[in-house]
Amino acid sequence: MRLLKLEANGEFSLTNDITQPTTPYAILSHTWGGDNEEVTFEDLMDGSGKTKNGYRKLQFCGQQAARDGLQYFWVDTCCINKSRDSELSEAINSMFRWYREAAICYVYLADVWTKDTTDPSLKPWEAAFKKSRWFTRGWTLQELIAPPLVEFFSLNGNRLGDKKSLEVLLYQITGIPVLALRGKPLSDFSFDVRVSWARNRDTKREEDLSYSLLGILDISIPVIYGEGKKNAFRRLKREWKYYIDERSQGTPRYVKRLCALQQTLKGHSDKVYLVAFSPDSRLLASASNDQTVRLWDAATGALQQRFKGHRDIFCLVSFSPNSRLLALASVDKTVQLWDVAT
Repeated sequence: MRLLKLEANGEFSLTNDITQPTTPYAILSHTWGGDNEEVTFEDLMDGSGKTKNGYRKLQFCGQQAARDGLQYFWVDTCCINKSRDSELSEAINSMFRWYREAAICYVYLADVWTKDTTDPSLKPWEAAFKKSRWFTRGWTLQELIAPPLVEFFSLNGNRLGDKKSLEVLLYQITGIPVLALRGKPLSDFSFDVRVSWARNRDTKREEDLSYSLLGILDISIPVIYGEGKKNAFRRLKREWKYYIDERSQGTPRYVKRLCALQQTLKGHSDKVYLVAFSPDSRLLASASNDQTVRLWDAATGALQQRFKGHRDIFCLVSFSPNSRLLALASVDKTVQLWDVAT
């Protein structure tokens, strides 16, 4: 997790990637603009992005955090290096916790405007508030539920209220029970109820409809963009089942997932230290200190071939992409190439 800081000269600095922040931070919730409107991690690194529409959000968040006595803040558009798949996956699985642990969450409503001369308590903005795009996006669901303190602001930076003062209106708009908004444990709500809170929401990438529910369901799954929304939701439900089984039976999930023993392959006269599956998973090659490589049928465990000829131990066993050839490299400075079919 990286945090932003608004410097005295008005520029932004970014901390190194840290495992767990030791200082309080604010966090921003907003709706994304067009592909080229938001300030990215790369923009911050090369000092560009000031002309983008999204730069205004960073300024708002930094200035509001400073007014609230906070030096650091987090914004999803630019605090994640999305070019690194591992970092993006970690961020998606950690997002709920980051929002929950924030000192305060600012909701920036780009489609709600208030006159500076108008007392926000009179609520002339309420009609626009109810129709805000923010209530239709998938990721903003957890951004409403997770943080203990959520404050809503108009486009021009006027405070409209917080999650507590607006809880009845928020319930009317979202259907999320007031008790959930107040912090009642989400485990008190069923899977179907929690998923229903996202029913009328959408995401730019279809898989995010499921990924945005991870924190709300208190589960984690790998992020696989391109799998489609049906596969993503299928994995989500499967992980939820493991989670429920663990809670009900008190058995750790990793124990339940241990595979049953399929085969015990015997025949080598010394230690086996290298194994390799063929790309089609039909064959298994095993290399031993007895200076032989044995080729097994992975499904039945039957011995298919026995290769020998090297004068020393093997250091590499590798199949060709089509599974037809097997390369054996040895410490005796030679490589043998075998046709596994013959």
